[in-house]
Amino acid sequence: MKKLLSLMLVVAMVVTLCSVTAMADPGYKKDIRIGTLADLTVACRYAGTATVTTQTCNSTFNGLVAIQTDGTAVAELATEWTSNDTATEWTFTLREGVKFHDGSDFTAEDVKFTWDYCSTTSNEGVSQAISGIAYVDEVVVDAPYQVTFKLKAPSADWLNYAAQDILSKTACETMGILEGQKIGTGPYYFDSVETGVSWTIRRFEDYWGEKPVTESITFVVITDASSRALALQSGDIDAMYDGNPSDIVNFIYDPDNYNVFSASNIQVVYAGFNANTEYGSNKIVRQAVAMSVNREDILAVCYEDGLCGTLCDNFISPVAVGYTDVDAYKYDPEGAKALLEENGLGGITLKLYTFAKYIPVAEMLQSNLRDAGINVEIQEWAQTGFTKAIREDNGYDMAINCTSQYGGIITVMIEYLKTGATRSFMNYANPEFDEKLADVLASGTYEEMLAKYADLQQYVAEEVPGVALATANLFCIGSKNFGGVNLNAQAVDVDFSYCYVTE
Repeated sequence: MKKLLSLMLVVAMVVTLCSVTAMADPGYKKDIRIGTLADLTVACRYAGTATVTTQTCNSTFNGLVAIQTDGTAVAELATEWTSNDTATEWTFTLREGVKFHDGSDFTAEDVKFTWDYCSTTSNEGVSQAISGIAYVDEVVVDAPYQVTFKLKAPSADWLNYAAQDILSKTACETMGILEGQKIGTGPYYFDSVETGVSWTIRRFEDYWGEKPVTESITFVVITDASSRALALQSGDIDAMYDGNPSDIVNFIYDPDNYNVFSASNIQVVYAGFNANTEYGSNKIVRQAVAMSVNREDILAVCYEDGLCGTLCDNFISPVAVGYTDVDAYKYDPEGAKALLEENGLGGITLKLYTFAKYIPVAEMLQSNLRDAGINVEIQEWAQTGFTKAIREDNGYDMAINCTSQYGGIITVMIEYLKTGATRSFMNYANPEFDEKLADVLASGTYEEMLAKYADLQQYVAEEVPGVALATANLFCIGSKNFGGVNLNAQAVDVDFSYCYVTE
């Protein structure tokens, strides 16, 4: 017990440091190096949704607002905002004097351009349409520094969608979309990339807000988590994002040499079913799998007995706005085996795809399902572009990944479970679910939306299009002099903009 309490104290003290940016007195290292888990293929989140892309964009772009972990909005490129009584029109007063990295001025025309151009994947350089566009009827430029979003229907949580990156219309038109979409208004600008090795962002001296003390950040590609830990220990990098739970625990127990930053995670690790296959579309199979999963085993083996994660049986994370407890299928491998045999499905074999980070979870799932008479064949894929690649392959019954939440509080349901969802590999298509989802989105008030959202979470738990497994805590580990990282509440929101190393 004393050991556990000491560990909790260490983590609590270090987490407190996470929100502290650099003070004026010490000297700072001009250039810092951060080990990261994958290569950067694009530098705009509308061109790709890889974690390394979104984390880079958190330093190179701004939205009209920024959404805090408690769901509240704070000003960024917009200084004020209002909605009409029916929440069908949202008007934003924009910040004046803001420069893009190419020197052009930020105005309402850039907001309209971003939302118009990124509304469809048929436009060059857009692989993921801007979240929330389905609700927008028109973006109107009222004045150079005022813009109004006219919605097709009331949206009680639409303000959350206003946090998305704003592109430079001038840069995209003069430089071409593939180069122009790298230009933002953030505290850093995208400088260079050496494919497979590293990429660098540099401080933007004309940034409108607080300027970082670090002049440049180089993200070093080290795909193997153990190798990232070794690089940190050798001093080759100043910090590392993510890591093997066993390495993270070792760093936690060495506070004299390392700062460990941790936060709860809004992203849920889940095993999703491919509704395009015979077994993935069969609810009996899905129920049996859900009954075969021992989350305690997964937590113990894959997340260091809960030091690096928490159990989760809901597609929505306990730290997410609008979360509610659900009555999920209970662990009952014998019952699962009987259910399958009663329906002529005993001894089936499921193909499971995932990437290196989740191989330990996949192997625990394989062991669990074996007890219910289900065979699992695991196939490892590259993490970068995982969802797109396996969708094209379409040879899997299940896959393991984690959710991400963009935009409104109902985004996970929209982006992963709605018929035609593009961010999901599950290919789930359920008219009843779509109808219930539409009813949630049509809520007249925020309170009504939350109540209906709770019912929808229970419906998903019963339909089990995927099996929620755990939430993995967010970690960034740095040298003793490293600080300033903002982990927020999910991997795609991790912000390195104000990182520093004192000298």
